[in-house]
Amino acid sequence: KNDQLQLLQLGQFRGGGALFTSKSNNNNDQEDDLLVLSTRNNNNNNNNNAAAIAKSVITTTSVIAIATFSFLHWDKIQAFFDREKFRTAIIQTLNDIASKGNKGLFLYAVGFMFWECCGLPTSVVETAAAMAFGFKGGLIGSFVGKTCGSLLAFTLGRTLLSNVVGEKMEENDLFGLVERGVQRHPVKSSLIVRYSPFPQLIKNFALSLTKPVTFPIFLLAISIHGFPFSLLWAALGNDSSMRLRASEMGETMAANLALNSLLIFVTVFGFVVSPAITGWWLADLRKES
Repeated sequence: KNDQLQLLQLGQFRGGGALFTSKSNNNNDQEDDLLVLSTRNNNNNNNNNAAAIAKSVITTTSVIAIATFSFLHWDKIQAFFDREKFRTAIIQTLNDIASKGNKGLFLYAVGFMFWECCGLPTSVVETAAAMAFGFKGGLIGSFVGKTCGSLLAFTLGRTLLSNVVGEKMEENDLFGLVERGVQRHPVKSSLIVRYSPFPQLIKNFALSLTKPVTFPIFLLAISIHGFPFSLLWAALGNDSSMRLRASEMGETMAANLALNSLLIFVTVFGFVVSPAITGWWLADLRKES
């Protein structure tokens, strides 16, 4: 019995030693892990510091380069911001464009078609066109180009780009409401979408995915929406061109009260009335659903 008891004690002692050894190994592993994490944090900090230093060097170098360039070419920069020289350059450019006649107008309409198809801002371009081609030429070129660009986007959205446009529109909850409204009232909903504050790209491609909106309905909507604005920007561009030319000759023109009133109306409509009508329409569709 004494021998068995000694053997049992010896086994317990050895077991305890093994347990102690296991705990020691675990502690060593944890220390190694902490050392690795500490090394990684130090490396990350070093990388962040290096990136910050590189950014600071690039910024400083850019500022020095801009300052040096401005100092060496200050006369040219100052001339660029000279009002009289700037006006003279604009008038000369407009005269060059207008001298191309119908060919220049055709090229402008084609270029503006792709501009509209890409959903880029149109008001500035239409105003400049009227300054170059006059009221009639600017109106015709802008309206034809803008209409053809919208039709091109509508066609692409319904054919070649239908899958891509469909995936993008499905990510937006508002498209479901627009689609529901178009199914119930195609013409009314198309006009609301065209007058809405949505981006131009959304106005064209979103309607292309709604089957109730046919080509005649879409053409009617873009004509009702587009022609008044083309008319306004053409009038503004023609008026601006006349004032620039009068200023070149040392003359002054009285303020165009009618045009200024229309600009105020369009501004209020764009920032207040249009968002309110669109919001009311979408809220009404949510209630019905």
